[in-house]
Amino acid sequence: MNCSISTPRERRAYLPFYCLCLLGTVLPSTFFGQAAPAAATTTAPAVVAVAAAVPTPELLGSDKVGPVILRDETVAQMLELLQRWTGKSVLRPQALPANVYTLSLPASITRDDALLAIETLLNLNGIAVIQQGDKFLKVVPNLVAKAESPTLLMESTLKMPPSGRIASKIFTLKHASGQEMVLQISGMLNSTLASPPIYFARNNALLVTDSITNLQKVENLVLQLDRPQLDVIATKTYSLTNAVATDLVNKLTALLRTPAATGGAPFRLSTGTSFTADERTNRIILMGSADQHEFFDKLINTLDSASAPNTKTDVIALRHSDATQVATMLTQLVTGQVAAATKASGTTKGSPSARAATPVAAIPVAVAAPSAAGAAQAGADEFSNTVTVLPDIRSNSIIVSGTKDDLRLLRDLIDKVDGLLPQVRVEVVIAEVTLTDSDTSGISSLNMTVTNGKLTSIGGTFLSAAGANGSSLGGLAGGQATINSSGNLTGIIGLATTPAKNDARILSCPAITTTHNKEATIFVGESLPVITGVTSTANTSSSTGLTTSSTVSMRDIGIQLKVLPLIGKDGAVQLQVSQSVEDIIDHVMVDGNSQPIIGRRTTDSFVSAMSGEIIVLGGLQRRQKIKSTSRLGPIPFLSDLFGGSQSDETRTELVMFLRPYVLTNTAADNIDGLNRVDASSLGPEARQVLDRIPGQPVAAPAKK
Repeated sequence: MNCSISTPRERRAYLPFYCLCLLGTVLPSTFFGQAAPAAATTTAPAVVAVAAAVPTPELLGSDKVGPVILRDETVAQMLELLQRWTGKSVLRPQALPANVYTLSLPASITRDDALLAIETLLNLNGIAVIQQGDKFLKVVPNLVAKAESPTLLMESTLKMPPSGRIASKIFTLKHASGQEMVLQISGMLNSTLASPPIYFARNNALLVTDSITNLQKVENLVLQLDRPQLDVIATKTYSLTNAVATDLVNKLTALLRTPAATGGAPFRLSTGTSFTADERTNRIILMGSADQHEFFDKLINTLDSASAPNTKTDVIALRHSDATQVATMLTQLVTGQVAAATKASGTTKGSPSARAATPVAAIPVAVAAPSAAGAAQAGADEFSNTVTVLPDIRSNSIIVSGTKDDLRLLRDLIDKVDGLLPQVRVEVVIAEVTLTDSDTSGISSLNMTVTNGKLTSIGGTFLSAAGANGSSLGGLAGGQATINSSGNLTGIIGLATTPAKNDARILSCPAITTTHNKEATIFVGESLPVITGVTSTANTSSSTGLTTSSTVSMRDIGIQLKVLPLIGKDGAVQLQVSQSVEDIIDHVMVDGNSQPIIGRRTTDSFVSAMSGEIIVLGGLQRRQKIKSTSRLGPIPFLSDLFGGSQSDETRTELVMFLRPYVLTNTAADNIDGLNRVDASSLGPEARQVLDRIPGQPVAAPAKK
């Protein structure tokens, strides 16, 4: 080892050291790192020309200690130099990393710079130098340096000379985040110390253990970063004209801070940039770098521009359909389509079950605020999730709300649904036929032929659907006559109900008009009072001590016919017919009141016929016993004594004839009705009213 001390006053103190150096010149050259024979290699370490280290406290930091040339020296020799130049005793454990050291320092090197080089070289080789008071230095492996209580520095390290000596320091942060700082400086510290910075969240402080040099670097970094950012933040407000501040802030957040759907990072903004909505003044408050103002000026101005609303509301008047039924149908259709589209796309737009299929329940938007993409149309024939359908019963209209495509689809659907349904006029003849013992039914008694529920002939005379209005006979091949079924139904049935025989009589001849799938009702009869309840109250003035009062309600008794038609495009009519016949068959006394015994006969039928065909329904028979007495002369006693009496049982059957006519919405639908008017006694007067042109006076009837 060659050490040159340049300070004159140190030459006398280091005279023994010089002698040893001179002695080293005659020793094998391996001491200086040169090549030597193999035999001399084993003896070189034993002849180390390093005297016992004697601290020299009088050596100043600016004193020259160079030149220094070390070649493959041991750690012990490095520690001897450290002890000599610091003037402090070095304490070391038995085991230290066994590395060799090589170092070359110029002649102008000072003591402080030489110590920095020695301590740094030791640190690089896994050895930490720790200050122990004023007189000692402790050297330990880097892995245990933290556990060996390194010096905790309370003052600034920037006033200390750079050194590889290990120490600890607490950095308390005022503005920066200590947790973020730990992540940033961890890669800048000595990894062999196995001592990452310790973060104290409560105090926002860091405990860093490393060399003086690294601690100085961390302190400089903290001084630069731990400062308020208000000096670079500029505040600007934007007053909005068309947009809502809260909605616009949500859009800015989605554009600038939300990651892309593909996983890409959002647009990067400067540190500290924020935008907040002031709902009271409808303004946006922007805080950030002034360099961003131009960008936000253009973006907010674009988003705040006036534009047509995404949704519109319209009122669609119905001509033929019921608004409540149409609204219910449309609501169910839209709800089902939106739910199916949501399920297919795998997204959640709100619970489909929450969309009640009622005409007054609007189709709601998604539970969360809908984004621009959520309100867009998924397809040309699909509804958006902003559709609302409500009925206006007063005007029989549908109030719809949604996008332009939604309104277009709804109008098309309503135009198709709101068509005029086909109508049918059902002529009914209700006849009561008295049956004899040989008659099995009223139809056979009237000498009618019924095939598949349809009247085909009367007394051998066939029915023909063609012909002019009114009952008429025509010829057929073979001499058979026909009856035009297009004539008056009462006249046709009257051919079979001969009054002279007194075996049939027509009870009623009503006619009803209804639309497709709309039930119509015919009732022929009377309303009778019927006691439905009796109430007794205490009354001391009454002989029985009770006062009895009866509850009376009116009961319809007669013939009721309900017809539900289903009209096909080819003129076929399917009729669901419900018949109910009620009549009084006897009386009974109930609590001193005479109450009628009501007989009831009902049938339900489902028949099909073409327009103009006559349908016959029978089978509602009733048996009735009639007792008669013949009297002799004016004296009742003698008449009863000598006169005769007999009891007869009669059978009657109700036979109903129905003829449906599918109306064509032309003048031909009124021909039969006008013929009936003309045949009545009020025909001329009625004709004047019916034939009058609106806006012209009524002409006086012609005198007969």
